[in-house]
Amino acid sequence: MEWQVPMAKIQSNDHVAALNLTPQQVAMKGHCDKATETSKKKLCSQLKIVFHMAKHDLPSNHFVAQTELLQALEAPDFVTTDGIYCHSDSVDDMERALEHVVVEQIREKLKNSDFIGIIIDETVNITVNKKLIVYLKLEIKGKVETCFLGNYDVDSGTARCIYDRVVAVDIALSRVIGLGSDGASVMMGRHVGGLVHCVAHRAALAALDAAKAVENIRAYKNTISSVYSFYRHSATRTTRLRQLTAALSGEDMVSLKQPCTVRWLSLHRAVEAMKHNWAAVAMELNEEAVGGNTQAQGLLGQIQTYSFIALTHALADLLPVMTKLNLVFQKDNVNLSSIRPIVQASVAAFTQLRDVPGPEEETFQAGYKDGTYKDVKVTNSSERSIQAFKKARERYVQHLIDALQDRFPEDCMDLLHCLDTLLNHSRYPQTHSGK
Repeated sequence: MEWQVPMAKIQSNDHVAALNLTPQQVAMKGHCDKATETSKKKLCSQLKIVFHMAKHDLPSNHFVAQTELLQALEAPDFVTTDGIYCHSDSVDDMERALEHVVVEQIREKLKNSDFIGIIIDETVNITVNKKLIVYLKLEIKGKVETCFLGNYDVDSGTARCIYDRVVAVDIALSRVIGLGSDGASVMMGRHVGGLVHCVAHRAALAALDAAKAVENIRAYKNTISSVYSFYRHSATRTTRLRQLTAALSGEDMVSLKQPCTVRWLSLHRAVEAMKHNWAAVAMELNEEAVGGNTQAQGLLGQIQTYSFIALTHALADLLPVMTKLNLVFQKDNVNLSSIRPIVQASVAAFTQLRDVPGPEEETFQAGYKDGTYKDVKVTNSSERSIQAFKKARERYVQHLIDALQDRFPEDCMDLLHCLDTLLNHSRYPQTHSGK
């Protein structure tokens, strides 16, 4: 059936008016398209802000402040507030959109990776909920890339729960050739072939093992923690300590540090700060002790002893060896075949420091005269106390040597050397264009 419209109808005033609207409609469509492009551009700029905040660990409630700053700077997309999504739900939506894009990119890389390495660790958030953090090491066309996969909620820390979580993110287990972990039994399991216990963690555990084995080291850590707390909670004391340091040495005070059990080798920084500030700390504590402060009296009695001062300098010789070892292992690209010579060199350095005092300890011995050090009286400095310190130092150094050898046995060194052949991307055949 064909529809025919009478000419009279076409020429009516209503139809003429409708036809005249066509150019206006085209113009309106152009305005709408332009407005849509402008909105898209504004949205992209806001997504960039959210991405920047995520990269720098800024909370989402900073989004409005970021947009206000851009408005004050008259950034083109933020001249007006039109099209700016300031509601917290909108920021959450943008974060989820960015997360989706990143996850899809990682999934695509996973598909293209011939070999996969998994790095996992358990942790808890501020509400003490158990989490599983997962990193992937991917090999694509001879190049290795490490990427963060996610920080997932887990019901428990059992091996089954960890396995289910890994499988749920579509990791092809047939292509997994290595697993890096903290060495906990739930991570390593009974069949440990092919699993790599984090070497940096091993070094830290070796230092922790040695510290636990010697009572003098445990007591020393408790003392410097108490000194740190004593000054941390008083701006007045800290100011006096800073002034005394400047007067005695002409240098700025090094901030006191607290050795932390969850931060590897934090004792090194705490020892360096105590060594630098010891005379000023002793004098400031003495002033407060004379004034009747019983806490200052107790702390002064602990840090004035020969063993405390000598141990501070001995640790200043020993701990840099462990710190250097640990920092080498924390590099992005560690040559696994180099771990054996690095460990062997560290053991040799400790052996020498066990038998012969290091330069820092020699500095203390040279400056200790007539029962004083840096014009401060030293207590408990009898020959018996001096010999007791030397025996404690030897025990601690021997425990360091034993702990390193236990944590890095020869069979493990052989395994790491073999894994280096598989996992070290510098050993992979290089692809060349046109060949």
